[in-house]
Amino acid sequence: MIKAKASVFIDYRNYYYYLEKHAWEIDWERFKNFLDEMYDVVEVYYYDGMPSKDAFFDRHRWASMQDFIDMKEEKKDHFSCLRQKGFKVRKKLIGRIYNTRKKKYKHKCNFDVELTIDAIDSLDNYEVCVLCSGDGDFIKLIRYLKGKGKRVIVIAGKDRLSSGSEKAANQVIYLKNIKRDIEDTS
Repeated sequence: MIKAKASVFIDYRNYYYYLEKHAWEIDWERFKNFLDEMYDVVEVYYYDGMPSKDAFFDRHRWASMQDFIDMKEEKKDHFSCLRQKGFKVRKKLIGRIYNTRKKKYKHKCNFDVELTIDAIDSLDNYEVCVLCSGDGDFIKLIRYLKGKGKRVIVIAGKDRLSSGSEKAANQVIYLKNIKRDIEDTS
């Protein structure tokens, strides 16, 4: 049986809050293997932020500079490990915006533009786009890809999935339904 060629686009920040809320982690090698069973996966993009010193200390006020250095090294090691497994890692610093009403910083690290550009630039490489995000900002991208004859599969947490993305996608796979196949059990 010939499998459809697929490119995978992982918006980790969208997954982060879901995984934190439900207290589990994804084993990215198992995740890739899970997708390999269904598709001929040609490329996997992984988008994630790297905390700046300011963003780190906003969240960890009592941490030391060594804690910050250790966290950065751990993140770099994670990215390096993903690259060794064939992932195309896209990263940037997490930004901060001061909320004057709440008198605190909000942290942002959107990859909507980068992910969209990668999905469009690599159109000729795949038949199926596996979009690992439930972010409603991707509705237009989903519709665009479908207009170009691509199937779009969205994998997201049910409580992190916009109704527009759910309606626009050809198929939705909920993270909780594949947890046993992709969970980090170490």
